Amino acid sequence: MVKNTLKYILLASSLALITSCVKDKANTIRFSSWQSNPSEKRLTDSLLHCFVIRYPEYKVKFELIPGNYSEKIQLMLGTHSAPQVFYIKDFVAPSYLRYDVLQPLDEYIDKDTTFDKDDFYPQFLNAFTKNGKIYGLPKDFGCFVLFYNEDMFKATGLSDPPKDWAELEEFSRKLTKDTNGDGKIDQYGIVIEPSIDKLIPFVFQNMGSFQDKDGNLTLNTPEFQGALEYYYGLYKKNIAIIPSEVSMNNTEEVFGRKRAAMVISGGWFVPQLKDQYKDVNYKVAYLPKGKQMATIAFTVSYSSPKENPLKEESWKLLSYLTGKEGMKVWTSTGIAMPTRKSVAAQLDYINHPEYKFFMGSVDFAKIFQVDYNERWYSITQSAMQAIFYEKADIPQKLKQMENDIKSLRIKN
Repeated sequence: MVKNTLKYILLASSLALITSCVKDKANTIRFSSWQSNPSEKRLTDSLLHCFVIRYPEYKVKFELIPGNYSEKIQLMLGTHSAPQVFYIKDFVAPSYLRYDVLQPLDEYIDKDTTFDKDDFYPQFLNAFTKNGKIYGLPKDFGCFVLFYNEDMFKATGLSDPPKDWAELEEFSRKLTKDTNGDGKIDQYGIVIEPSIDKLIPFVFQNMGSFQDKDGNLTLNTPEFQGALEYYYGLYKKNIAIIPSEVSMNNTEEVFGRKRAAMVISGGWFVPQLKDQYKDVNYKVAYLPKGKQMATIAFTVSYSSPKENPLKEESWKLLSYLTGKEGMKVWTSTGIAMPTRKSVAAQLDYINHPEYKFFMGSVDFAKIFQVDYNERWYSITQSAMQAIFYEKADIPQKLKQMENDIKSLRIKN
């Protein structure tokens, strides 16, 4: 009898343990993102640890998506297996907002008296808003600025960064050198890449755009073409280099290894410089001016799927990550800039010797969003590479690129 009783007690205990584990697993908030570099991975782990310390009753499982991020998130949304909280890039947000797959957050924002949505810079919140409803909260922002190697500038007799397109070309020419006398250039003025992301700031500076206010493509225009001809011209004149030609992976690596005196990059490059390229004496400046001051502002939201069994729990994580405490933890290293005015003030980024250029860019930065299927990006990348690698005719390539993208227009 005792033996049977003990057996039933053990069985009951095992069932209780299994039930508890299933319940815990079912109530775990799944969170997914990509990671740009090891520094970002460490910071994400730290941020989620801070959340769990603050709210020990909640559990979070981090699920890294290392490649083809948007495609995988869309597949999970379509198969009803999406994580409860995940990133959405600003430039693809319109497609998510049109397909009604995201949870509107307004009722949670309105109920949460500690959450101040008016504290956000409005352009970043608007990037994830449709018809007055908020579908994502901007976790941070970045924008393109100019990083320059101060030692290389001083060795060339330059003290200040270039202020406009004419100076950017002039300085790049002066900074392009054969430093060891072997007859080959080993230091270039600037490193660029055949990428639409890096081109678009020049398009904005040239009073151009990717789309007009009605969503029509504006690639085959004098403004767009003029910007591309200037940008490609830096490379064509042999005063700019692209990473593949020096056997490197990206523009940041070329700058970090001192093969170029200038690079266009964002705030995410700051901790990478401090971690990986400690011997680079660099400074930051606004992008050189074209017809007007302009740059791209990037932002990413934390969003939740409409089909979500853990809506309240998801809001708790969302509100922490984009609240004043979580945002301060995330942006305190300079990996990105805060989208909350109060956090920017608390961190004193407005007066910071480096970060003030990112915060100051808010006044003239434009968020880059596209109302087309995401394949538009691969089309533009192929066209840019054809221009750089194959010396394709620019007007013809722009016309072809516009025609190829038109069929991808997302319908309301």
